[in-house]
Amino acid sequence: MAEIRIYHSIWKNAAVIAVCFVFVGLGMLCLLDGKNTFILWISILFFGLGGMFVAFLLFRQRLFNKPYYIITDKYIYVDTGLKKWEVKFSDVEEFYLRKLKTSEMIVIRYKKDIEVKKMKESSGLDRTFRKINEKMIGSQEALIADDLTMSPEKLCELFNLRLKQQIPL
Repeated sequence: MAEIRIYHSIWKNAAVIAVCFVFVGLGMLCLLDGKNTFILWISILFFGLGGMFVAFLLFRQRLFNKPYYIITDKYIYVDTGLKKWEVKFSDVEEFYLRKLKTSEMIVIRYKKDIEVKKMKESSGLDRTFRKINEKMIGSQEALIADDLTMSPEKLCELFNLRLKQQIPL
């Protein structure tokens, strides 16, 4: 099967960037009004850096053709801009969609032996995050499904179709 490339949606993320810069602008106006607080400076930094990071990811993906997900017959290659890794279909039992309050995730349910292996090979901090994920979403890992060029439902369906191709009949 052909390789499929999934990117962040420009239009969906443009709204996030706009909101971040509106908060930065409001913070600057408050500074000009004479309100100079630590919280104000933190919010300006948080929203300013957040907006710039999302813009950086969008430009990086589009200008340098670096997709967020590359889906092949054997694996899903994930490139967040900060970290890159692969999810091998041969290691996965199933994918399912999980809606949280503010986002949607595609949960990866690994085969039991792979889950144990991933937990053993993890560092202390990573192991802690894996345990938190297990309690919150029911699995050690999940993939972001929001604000992409494909809907979360279709993306999860595509992952499961590719997974079924890995199972010997």
